[in-house]
Amino acid sequence: MIVPSMTYEEIHVEMIKDGIDVLIKIFAFRKQFDREVLKSCRYPVIRSYDFVTKERKNKYNITFKAKKRSHRRNPVFTIYTVFDRPEGKYAATTVDFKSVVVYPPHFFKRYRERILKDDTISNKNLIKLFFRNDWGFHGTLVNKNFEEVYQSYEDVAPNEKISFVAALTEGYCFGEHLGTVTILKTIISEEMLFEKQKKIFKSLQETHHEENAERFGKILYPYLSMSG
Repeated sequence: MIVPSMTYEEIHVEMIKDGIDVLIKIFAFRKQFDREVLKSCRYPVIRSYDFVTKERKNKYNITFKAKKRSHRRNPVFTIYTVFDRPEGKYAATTVDFKSVVVYPPHFFKRYRERILKDDTISNKNLIKLFFRNDWGFHGTLVNKNFEEVYQSYEDVAPNEKISFVAALTEGYCFGEHLGTVTILKTIISEEMLFEKQKKIFKSLQETHHEENAERFGKILYPYLSMSG
């Protein structure tokens, strides 16, 4: 079970140990999602399913997304778990269990302030809403221009590092790669950028849209593809 004292690397190992249980649930919910997409008249179709792993008792959420009916066969999906530490709620996601992306409380605080602009929603529901709204991200290594933008919106500690910037569905995030663990530190909105800054981020967002379009129809896991 994931506990507050675990390091990010230990949490990654815990998620790997949950792998078989999670994959079994993905397949089961995948069939349920397929039926729900067939019944739907409105798109995109987004459904979230919560469960607890049988052996290690960790809580996960799987969110499936389909932009049209044919995408039900190979939907985009996100696997994430939420865990608590003294400073607040974290989330960790994985696609193939070879690496994880960690979202600390500060990321969700900025998401609330800068994207949602809503103080009424609970932290638990805010995290769920973020993953429902987000369709993935495209990143690139930071350069001086990106670093200057980051520093202009965040109080940066002397030894703090960022290694990449990425376009999200609802803005841009900055983070750091630490081996098999990636930390998303903060998020900014498009409207926060000056015109000069928007030009710097434009190509990043364009590539993000292109990659998202290409994701649909591709089989992420062969055994998740269903005929009929």
